[in-house]
Amino acid sequence: MRHHAGQNKLYCIADLLGRQGVPVAVLVPDVGENRAFLADKPHVEALYYAPGSALGDAWRKARIVQEGDWSSVWVVGVGLRSFVMRGGPSHNTPIIKDFDEFPSMIGSIGPFRRAYLRWIERQLLAQADGFTCASAFLEQTVRQLRPDLGTRILRLPVAICADEHRSDPVLVERLREASAGRPILLYVGSVSRFYEDQLDEIVQLAAVLRRRGSSARVRVAGSGPDLEYFRAKAAAAHVGDTLEFTGHVRRERDLASHMEAAQVLLFPFPATPFNLSRCPTKAFHYAAANRPVVTNPTGEVAALLGDSAFYYPEREVEAFADRCQAAVELGGGFDNGIPLSSLTWDARASQLLGWLDAHGWFPGRIPAARRG
Repeated sequence: MRHHAGQNKLYCIADLLGRQGVPVAVLVPDVGENRAFLADKPHVEALYYAPGSALGDAWRKARIVQEGDWSSVWVVGVGLRSFVMRGGPSHNTPIIKDFDEFPSMIGSIGPFRRAYLRWIERQLLAQADGFTCASAFLEQTVRQLRPDLGTRILRLPVAICADEHRSDPVLVERLREASAGRPILLYVGSVSRFYEDQLDEIVQLAAVLRRRGSSARVRVAGSGPDLEYFRAKAAAAHVGDTLEFTGHVRRERDLASHMEAAQVLLFPFPATPFNLSRCPTKAFHYAAANRPVVTNPTGEVAALLGDSAFYYPEREVEAFADRCQAAVELGGGFDNGIPLSSLTWDARASQLLGWLDAHGWFPGRIPAARRG
């Protein structure tokens, strides 16, 4: 799993648990990205396997798990690679499955892929002893399919790392100067056809604003395989300089600055089955930025932002533009009232530890004298 929200979850939780003295190991593919992250973290035991086919990966991972003595195994990701086969000394080890989405609900996948994903999701649901779920929809669905769980399911939303939200005043000032006094409406995300509905709505918003004579500028911060495809769509919509594609923005260094320089953050999020099931990390970055967010009243995004967001009926672009204008007119008097500490993996790690401990799935902390 690379360049995925689940990877960031695994990294951050393992790092935070290890720093608190929890004996924790991570089992990950032997690729440079994983080795680079774990190189300076002696408090996390790194177990690597050579990546290959899905079946081969599942077998290699199962062998490592079966030969170990674990208090519990927390599985992140959905697929055959995430199915841990029990056996050996670990045959009674509790398996805890994390769900941050049901990939089978993605509307753009084909019928055979969807059938496979539904099958593997059901296998994971049947196997696990406990679950962590990122959304209310996922929790409710898992409870319906596994009514025996009781308290062995934990609502664990996604989060951001505390050190990710640090803005650079020099970059913020440079971005504001580049806008020449024009309000910036910022959309952050991958420029990919996977998000075509959202990006099409951003292009349509720019067209409406231009037609209305608005001075606002819509900025898309992100890169992806379909950047030229969406630039062509923007040109065909005759949006002129009302829409700007900035390309890749480094999350660890620059994203917070781009959000601080903007007046409004944009997040079209219609109530598709997939959107209702998931808990998008972008919403937590937006909340940390403490800027007005214009979005749809859908799922975990609405649950997080509450009354602080500017909601519009999904796919009604004229209403989208109206709410953007209302958000711009607020000026600098906005406060979403969401504490940054509630948005971080530190809070999730503490929540997870307490839950594991309550079910006897927690090995105890390493005495301070033995920590590295």
